[in-house]
Amino acid sequence: MSPRRLPLATLNAFETAARLGSFRTAAEELHVTPAAVSHRIKALEAELGVRLFERRARGVALTQAGERYRERIAEAFTLIEQATAELGRPPIDGPLRVSAPQSFTRHCLLPRLGDLLQRHPGLRLELLGADHLVDLHRGEADLAIRFGGGHYPGLQTDYLLGDAITALGPAEAATGDWRRQRFIEDGGATATEPWSHWSPWWHAEGLHATSDLARLRVSDAGLALAACRQGLGLCLTRFTLARQTLGQGTLKPLRPWRRTEFAYYLVGLPGVLASPRAAAFRDWLRNGLAPLEQELQADLAGSSGQSPQRPE
Repeated sequence: MSPRRLPLATLNAFETAARLGSFRTAAEELHVTPAAVSHRIKALEAELGVRLFERRARGVALTQAGERYRERIAEAFTLIEQATAELGRPPIDGPLRVSAPQSFTRHCLLPRLGDLLQRHPGLRLELLGADHLVDLHRGEADLAIRFGGGHYPGLQTDYLLGDAITALGPAEAATGDWRRQRFIEDGGATATEPWSHWSPWWHAEGLHATSDLARLRVSDAGLALAACRQGLGLCLTRFTLARQTLGQGTLKPLRPWRRTEFAYYLVGLPGVLASPRAAAFRDWLRNGLAPLEQELQADLAGSSGQSPQRPE
């Protein structure tokens, strides 16, 4: 079958019926008759040469081919809705310089960045992966993503994403004697992040004489996680950094996740975040991080009953 453009009304009838599981309910949403929906579906199946629905006494159900087709068609309609919504917004072509911690840039921004650049090809984005605080008042960046308490005098602040921390290592370390382990220390953790240091974890494990424990000190959290992956010891890692590593199954959380004292915030000079360019970046980032926030909240809710509510 040579590919050709199918009528949008036909595809819309299919997507609606597939989503609602009923030709009659789909007809109500589309403001047509059930017969019209059925006719469009039959025409689509005839054109494709594939049966998309199983007709049953009580409604309809998608075939395997129909389910595959529904997923792609739903994506297409989502793109149409997004394009329609963006049509009335001011153009955001031009430069935007954003500073963010290197770990956040690597693990949270870069995997999602292709979507932003595809949506806004005229946006000339410059990312500064910097762990030091840039001076927005001196124009070192337009916007900054900061991991902190959310209080930045003279700057407008928008919450983006919380985080959590736990000890990470091979599965056998979860029940083994921690005195036999080497502990990787993050030299970049500040005194305001007590659970980013090993002392409270050792205390919780009943390890009070810690001077003889084997240690390896590295400069930052990303390097600590890399050393842990190399089997050099246990590390303390944040959810946002370790999520991809945990998916590989070689390392496991050794204790329940604990909410960090800090969260990620988007900050800018008063009025800058309201500009079309900055607002578009903020909205895209919030939407992109929302599934990660939901996953974090679920893990926290299942870990030792800690409150999963995000900071205000």
